[in-house]
Parts: sequence; structure tokens; C-alpha cells
Amino acid sequence: MPLFLLALAAATATPSIVVTAARTPVAIDLSGASISVIDGTTLTAFDLPLAADYLRLVPSVAVASTGPLGAQTQVRIRGAEANQTLTFIDGIKANDPASGGEFRWETLLAGGLDKVEVLRGPQSALWGSEAIGGVVNVITRTPNAGTALFGKAEAGSFGTSTLAGGGNLGTDQGGVTAQAAYLSSTGIDNSAVQGGDNDGFHNFTATGKGVYHPSPNSEVGLIARYVSATTNFDDFDYSIGQSADAPLSSNAEAFALRGYARLDLYDGRWSQQVEAVLNDTRNTNYDDRAFLNQSDGSIGKLAYQTTGSLQSGDFSHVMTGAVEYERQTFTSTDVDPLALSNQDRSRDQTSLIADYRLTYAQIFSASGSVRHDINSQYANTTTFRASAALALAQGFRAHASFGEGVSDPSFFDLYGFFPAFFVGNPDLIPETSQGWDAGIGWKSQAFAVDVTWFRTNLTNEIVSTYDFATGLAGVANASGTSERRGLELTATLNPTDWLEIAGTYAYLDATEQQLAKGLASRELRRPKNSGSLSAQVAKGAWTASVAAAFVGERYDTDFATFTRITLPAYTLVTLAGSYRINDAIALTARIENAGDARYHDVVGYRTRGFGAFAGVRLNWGK
Repeated sequence: MPLFLLALAAATATPSIVVTAARTPVAIDLSGASISVIDGTTLTAFDLPLAADYLRLVPSVAVASTGPLGAQTQVRIRGAEANQTLTFIDGIKANDPASGGEFRWETLLAGGLDKVEVLRGPQSALWGSEAIGGVVNVITRTPNAGTALFGKAEAGSFGTSTLAGGGNLGTDQGGVTAQAAYLSSTGIDNSAVQGGDNDGFHNFTATGKGVYHPSPNSEVGLIARYVSATTNFDDFDYSIGQSADAPLSSNAEAFALRGYARLDLYDGRWSQQVEAVLNDTRNTNYDDRAFLNQSDGSIGKLAYQTTGSLQSGDFSHVMTGAVEYERQTFTSTDVDPLALSNQDRSRDQTSLIADYRLTYAQIFSASGSVRHDINSQYANTTTFRASAALALAQGFRAHASFGEGVSDPSFFDLYGFFPAFFVGNPDLIPETSQGWDAGIGWKSQAFAVDVTWFRTNLTNEIVSTYDFATGLAGVANASGTSERRGLELTATLNPTDWLEIAGTYAYLDATEQQLAKGLASRELRRPKNSGSLSAQVAKGAWTASVAAAFVGERYDTDFATFTRITLPAYTLVTLAGSYRINDAIALTARIENAGDARYHDVVGYRTRGFGAFAGVRLNWGK
């Protein structure tokens, strides 16, 4: 699995504007939140196939894949569970009600992405349920004035090939951007039993954006996205606790649509926006092309947001209010019409949100947020959030934040899922969390460093149960508190305008509360220590990038004996480079896992070794 360093957190060498930290655009240096930004330059420099490849080394983010390219991939932030990471793509909530509330990261191609924001810590006051570990905001190419064509063709190891292309057409009054990509890989045999067939992956993704300005102070937009991804995978033999070769496959299909209209009044001091969003998903599993089961989900949202700003001398006040209505549906169909996992469910929620931000010059900023959720299935909840940042003398900066999080039980948790030996628990209640972080950074012309401490407590955690008498698995709310605490260190060095050196280290101590109060154990698949070092060079027609990433020991479960085992630490090295033939065409090359490390993210599933890839990239016009 390819890796590279990301070390652009609160202490970044260049100013960056983000949205996830405040629901409206704000400079990172004026936000007290812990946030990392992956910009377009980095995305292009490494040219990695999947967006999850870029998340593996964001501080306190753990990525676990059950095998090769396209295998199930889970993202965990600051020790939280995978379905406690909230993901947006172009403003569309991408978490899938038909996949246990998780976003299927293995389906998100990196090509065509313009920016990725990773906001760490509980954020439900701003963004709602599932934002316990944090929020990931993915932004694709946006229409602009001008005409452009872009694309790439690439081939390499494991029978992998990529073909992508798109274009932009626009004026000062509006424009359209459209792009499509197809990735295919024959893969490897990820089962522990040797001699099986390779498990391949095929992904087709298409995205379109249209923006129109009826007047200088108004904007309407439409975003559409379609994904169809098919993954071949192996069965799991619980008697030996290893994967076993089988002709299984899964197709994940998603269609998302977002329309919005915005009006700015009083020279931009008062803006208001309405939007309608639909994300429709379907996940179908097959055994040698024979239907096994299918789960369908949808998230529909209607929202209104208004923001007013007031300038008084060096003081700036920004006030935002919003109301949202969201409806989720879930349907599951098994090949057995009498299976308990056959379900047809729905739930809805109305939310009221308020956010206030105070800024004094470029020296101090503070914000506070509150959200009240009216849920059709659970008791109403209210969550809070506060943050502050202060510029100190000699280039130092202090920042801190406090937040609350809530995560509703998934439809899987409540009603069960395939296979039939997992039964749901309709008596579950939402998980809740409280967390804080505090840090200090220092930045000069060429160097930036930041260290952040954090702690989060999770209550009512939904944990796995198993009845040895009946052989049935399930879930229940744990008593007591699950604790997550740690430290994040990031640094960047830019000695010249053509060289950037970066490093990161993260320490994580995350424990999971068991059913009985007082019994806790270390969380699975989350390394206690991780770190990395990278360098990026851009000089003339040449670019070159190298990164070494370390992932420490983690625990996982041996399902043959239901005991914990230790997954060994590993280091992965990635090399990438390009040569620009002219202003429009560049040749690219990349080596993944250059040291041919043999490692596992999940017990019993093999991962890819050394891989080499080469291609050509087109970027014409503007």
C-alpha cells in the first residue's frame, strides 16, 4: 500500500483556508482546531491511486485495509471507530447507512481531487452524528474561468492500469467541470491459503460540477457524482483464523447529487444559502457471480444557513445559524427470504445549529458552537464546541479546542447484517464523547513546528458480544468510559523554494471499555506509535518525492481462538517523480513499498509488496 508523509497541520508553512473548522471559510492560523490539509500540489506530486493512501500518515489517523488495492479500508481518527469518522465529498455526506455507517474509503479514487481537510476531535456541534473522531472533507476540481483539458494514463505492477480524463469550460459568470476515471487491477491472492486466484479491483468514477452566477452577489450550483466499484475477495475460515480462497465479490454503487443557491447582501456581510442533497448507495455481494445479499441506503438532506459578519475596528464578529432536515433509509435483502437480516428501515432528524466566531486583528480568535438534534428514534441531544487561537511573540502560536460528539447506532448495529449469525440489538442508545486538545506551535520563514496534546472520553460505546452457547454475535452498549489520549507532532522545513522536508510523530493510548464497568483493553488496529519523514523537490521540469513511514505494533483478534495477537510494526517507503516534456504533458513514475515490506493491517489478509508504475499526465489550458 503506497504511503507518503503529510505534515501540514495547524503549523503550516503557507496560509490555508478551510471550511470544516467553522462551517464558513476560516484561515487555519485563526482556528483553534487541530486540522491537516492535503493540497493539490501534494496530490499531484505523489499521484497515488486512492484517497485513503494520503490519509495513512495524517497524525493520529489509522488506516486498515483487508488486503490489496480495493479491499475494505477503514479510517480511524484519534482512536475512534471507523463509523465515528464523518466524511464529506463536495459538501455531500458520504457515510453509507448500508455499510454500517462507514464511508467505503476503498472506493474513492484520488485522481481529480483538489483538496482534503482532516479535522480531528469531536465535532458534532458543527456537523452532527458520527463526528466523534473527526471530519474528513474531500473537495474535487471546481469550475473556473477558462478552458482546460486534463487526464492521465498509467500502468504497472499487479496488472494495474488507470485511464482518466476531464475538462473545464467557463467564464467569469460560471462554468462546468466534468471528469471520469477507470482503474483496474488484477491484484494479488490475499488469502492465507497459497495457490488461490488473484483478487482484483475495478472502479469507475464520474463527477460533474456546474456553477452559475445570475448576479455578482449570487451563485447557484449543481454537483453530481457516480461510483461503481467491484472488489474480489476471499472468505474467512474461523476455524483457523485466516482468510481462505473463495470466488466472492462485492459491488459498491453510489449516486450523489447536491444543488445549492447562495445570495450575498450588504457587500458580502450577510449571506444565506439553501441546499438539497441526496446520496444513494447499493452494496451487492456475490458468490461466483451468484447473488448472496444486498444492502441499500440513502441520505437525503434539506438545509438553510445564514451568516452575518460585523467589523468594529480590529474586531471581527461572524455569526452563523442553520437548520437541517436529514432522512436516512436502509434496506437489506438476503438470498434467503426468511433471514432475520432482511430489513426495511428509516429515521429522520431535524437540527438547529448556531456558531459564533470573534477575531481580533490577526492576533486572537475564539469560537463557540451549539447544536440541538431532534431525532425520530432517540432522545433529543445538544452538543457544544469551543476553540481559540492566540498569536504569541517571536512566531509562537497557542491553540486549544473542546468538543462533544454523538454517534447514533448504525442500522447494522440495530437490526443485524449478513451473515445470519450476527444479530442486531434494537435497544442500543447513541454513543457520546467529550474531548479537548491544546497545543503550541512556532513558525519562521522556512520552518514550522507544532505539538498538540489531546484527550477524549467515550461513553455508551457500542462493543461486540458473543454467545458461545448459541454461536451468535451481537453488540451492546458498554458501561464505564473508553479513553483516548495522545500527542501529535508535526514539522516542515523549506530551506529553498524548490525543497520541502517534513516529519510527523503521533502517540496514541486508546482503550476500549468492555461490558463490565472497570474492564478495559487496548483498541484494535490502532498503533500506539507512528511517524514519518519525507522530502519533495520541484526544480525546473523535474519533480521528485520520497517518504518513509513507520506504523508501530497494533493489536488484532485471532478469530480462531478469540484471543488478541500483536501485529508487527512496519516501515513503508514510497518514491515518486515526474518530468515535464512541455507545458501540457509530463511523464510520471512511482514505486510503492520500495523496501518490499511484508505486513498485515488485519489478521489473515495479505497486502501488496514492491510495485512500480509509470504513466503520462495531461494538463492543458487553465
